[in-house]
Amino acid sequence: MNKDEFRNIDICCRYDGSFYGMLSCIFESFEKREMPIQIKSDDFSMFRMKGIETNEEKAERILNAIPKKIGNEALKYLKLAYLANIEEKEIALIHFLKEGFKCGRKFIQLINTGWCPVKKVVTGALTNKYLEKIQKGVNLLTLDSQRFIQFVRFSEIDGALVSIIEPQNQVLPLISNHFVERYPNEKFLIYDKTHKTGLIYMDGEIRLEHIEEYQMPLLSEKEKDYQKLWKLFYNTVAIEERKNEKCRMNFMPKKYRKNMTEFM
Repeated sequence: MNKDEFRNIDICCRYDGSFYGMLSCIFESFEKREMPIQIKSDDFSMFRMKGIETNEEKAERILNAIPKKIGNEALKYLKLAYLANIEEKEIALIHFLKEGFKCGRKFIQLINTGWCPVKKVVTGALTNKYLEKIQKGVNLLTLDSQRFIQFVRFSEIDGALVSIIEPQNQVLPLISNHFVERYPNEKFLIYDKTHKTGLIYMDGEIRLEHIEEYQMPLLSEKEKDYQKLWKLFYNTVAIEERKNEKCRMNFMPKKYRKNMTEFM
């Protein structure tokens, strides 16, 4: 077997869902030169399960090797891919790093442009379907985070600002700084209902916490009045003669509207 090849095995590796847990699975794959058929953070699989314990030392070895051998951009790609909603993400990232270590520092240029001056290493990367998944997933995550910066709507609950969102990707780590800079003297919670995660900002400190379930409390009469005014403003500034629903859908797809005040 070529040293760059991995032996395919019919095993599902199970990890705890954490970033370091995922890196521990990737380390094991490289160490044993094995490509598991699945890597998951739950127990649902038709294949024999193998538990992989999170090992911070092994995870750090992966994190340290990436910028040295592939570059800082590759490390950024890895972290973004972890947050993205990508099918077979963990397997895709093994392929991503496998090709990256082979291509070296021209790797990110290659997957972004399809061109690389080092011709002898590009064939495998350009034909690897998993790299396309990573690239598309990271691009969608970036777009998702940019849109949620625009579309998050807060309600005032007992002196704090509260918002519920339902993103396809884990956008909270990417949008946190924007809202901290925008509301430095406020207390706020942005609850990601999809991933059961809360972004909490209070007393100058910000943290992400797992929240299994959160229901928006009943709004005060004052908050209801504010929301009515916002809806009135939104409807008033609209120019009926220039209404273009198709164009509107491009800038504000329906999947974002569920928790936006003006559409509720």
